[in-house]
Amino acid sequence: MATLQKLRNMGPLLVIFVGLALFAFIAGDAWRLFQSDAMEATVGTVDGDKLSAQDFQEVYNECETAQRLFKMSDPRLSDEQRSAAFTETELAYIKEEAWSVFTQLAVAEKQAKELGITVTYEEIIDLLENNACNYVNNTYHPFRTQAGFDVESLNEIIAAYHQMMSDGGQYDSNLAALHTCWKYIEKRVMLEALTNKQVKLIENATIANPVLAKKNFELNDNSYNLEVAAFPYTSIEDSLVNVSDKEIEAYYNANKKYFYEQLEDSRDIKYISVKVTPSNEDKQALLAQMNEYADALKNGEKDYDRLARMAQSEFEYNDLLWAKETFPEDIQVRIEQANVNEVVGPYINPSDNTYNLFMTTEKTTAPDSLLVRAIVVNSTSAEEVEATTDSLLNLLKAKNSNFKEIAKNYAHVDSLWMTSKEFYAAGIIDNAETQKAIYSAKTGVYAAADFKTIPGKLIFQVINKKGSNNVYNLAVVKREIAFSNDTYEAAYNKLSQFIADCSTVQDIESKAMASGYRVQKLNDVNAYTRNINNIPQTGNVVKWVLDEERKAGEFSGIEECGNEYLLFVAVTSVNNKGYVALDKEINNYGTTLRDIIKSRLVLDKKAEMITSELAGKDFNAVKGNNKAQVTRVNMVEFKKPTHISTLNVDEPILGVVASKMAVSDVSAPIKGDNGVYVISVVGKNAKNGVYDEKKENEYILSNGGMYNYSNIVGQLYQMGLQEVYPIENKLFRFF
Repeated sequence: MATLQKLRNMGPLLVIFVGLALFAFIAGDAWRLFQSDAMEATVGTVDGDKLSAQDFQEVYNECETAQRLFKMSDPRLSDEQRSAAFTETELAYIKEEAWSVFTQLAVAEKQAKELGITVTYEEIIDLLENNACNYVNNTYHPFRTQAGFDVESLNEIIAAYHQMMSDGGQYDSNLAALHTCWKYIEKRVMLEALTNKQVKLIENATIANPVLAKKNFELNDNSYNLEVAAFPYTSIEDSLVNVSDKEIEAYYNANKKYFYEQLEDSRDIKYISVKVTPSNEDKQALLAQMNEYADALKNGEKDYDRLARMAQSEFEYNDLLWAKETFPEDIQVRIEQANVNEVVGPYINPSDNTYNLFMTTEKTTAPDSLLVRAIVVNSTSAEEVEATTDSLLNLLKAKNSNFKEIAKNYAHVDSLWMTSKEFYAAGIIDNAETQKAIYSAKTGVYAAADFKTIPGKLIFQVINKKGSNNVYNLAVVKREIAFSNDTYEAAYNKLSQFIADCSTVQDIESKAMASGYRVQKLNDVNAYTRNINNIPQTGNVVKWVLDEERKAGEFSGIEECGNEYLLFVAVTSVNNKGYVALDKEINNYGTTLRDIIKSRLVLDKKAEMITSELAGKDFNAVKGNNKAQVTRVNMVEFKKPTHISTLNVDEPILGVVASKMAVSDVSAPIKGDNGVYVISVVGKNAKNGVYDEKKENEYILSNGGMYNYSNIVGQLYQMGLQEVYPIENKLFRFF
């Protein structure tokens, strides 16, 4: 099974990281699912039908495992990136994706049942074999080959997995991970196939009007040269326009179904976040420790490894020689000027918020790169190691010896180029003596050296050397400038006292500045909110805010987020799903829906005022108005917005009006998005296009060429399904 072997070649990291991620998920809030009274817990509804938390957990596990294998299969990533644990942000994305697939598949299956549509397993395999699934084609996954999806390997893995589960024999974690990944991919293919079938029904049922298509072509078969008199709305001061509350409310009531509808319950909050930072006392205490470490080195301390561990240095010590590029950047810029046995520091490096000191214990010159081959000989018996080493050396030194044949039964590397920047990373040496022996070895000569950390010997041959480079051994102490427990407790107690002194949200706002706090707000916190202002580990706060019993004016306690944040929240508004209220703030800048409607009505009234002023006047009189901005615009078309350079805006309506005019015609005042316009057609140019009814129909159905027709039908269909099968998200209760 090529796919399984490929996965196994990734090493044990895969199983470790998959296991850790799943454990982190289960050990979090999901533990509630395993309580005897919570097995029927629900995470939401689709069209009133309850969604099982246990079922969602299964989809989440599949999604998380799949994302891990996708990451491991992505050739664009480095080995380090592939094996890195998921970040909090990535885990939040995985949860969102799992929820989306979980609910969308439930909706698609409900609608498919209504329509009598099915997608069989055979159809899914056929889509994969013919590379006809967009999701699979656009994803790096373990079944991916140059030819497409490896269905043969998939079938082998499914068979092997079922055999393993039925036999009850040794459990293969890699095989299980691949099978879990496939279950997620299968759901994605099923969802795409069901959606495509349903959208295709709509496409086939949609017929464009051939008369409209012909008219659309004719209107666009000319371009126009216009003289435009523009009257921007900004030419009238807002203070001259009066819009009453009664007018705003009347407009709202007449048009509220067109305003965005709030589909989820939400909360508006105000909050104070405190990032705890080291105090001057903390910095001075750390500096005193750093000076002690510096004095120890100056006074002859030679156990550099013990010193680095005792100092809790972020940069560990080993006795190998390294090129300067392998050290932290703040050390790189100082290393060449430092003398051997000279202690540099302590000094602060602002880029990583650390105190640092180092001492160069050794400096020498080494080849810049070497071409080596080596054999590792190890055994629990020292006598066996010596005997095997001597035997292999004799074979290798013999005339016409074959290294590959001699080394085939041992761990070895053959013809490996290593630079002095990456020598240790090759993993064939673990001590300075062996490293120096390799550096100084004559080319073509076999020799043996000892390991330090394992019982055994290294047989090596330097085949070639190139260049030279300075290499160093350094004792380094790098310590983050962190806050102490006393500093953290002081910050906590200060915020706690501030909260105790406030009884209302108004108190918080009025007293915050004097206490050194900044009050921030976040509107529409809902079930899809990942966190509060990108502060780490705010899931508990979001859960508290969204509690069904939560009321406006309530205060949270102090939540300790991550290792350095304190967070306090006050609920300012509880927003039930439905139409957005007039006085609801719709952004974090204080803008309400009332403000937006008022702005719209102000523009309408300005348009009326400008139109009234221009009534009955000929074009010359219009152009002579002191508010007019007159410009010439050429190549105006029916299907394209007209750019007005004097206002630096695009106006779609002008091309539509011009397409119905003759040369020398003058329009009535035209209300646009940015002003009122009067246009005169000064030239008309035939494009002499060839009518194509199918093409025109596609243009009309694609909303004026703005969208791919299939895409827009699919999007509108999904939006429609949300109304037919409303989704309630209560995921925050458990996950």
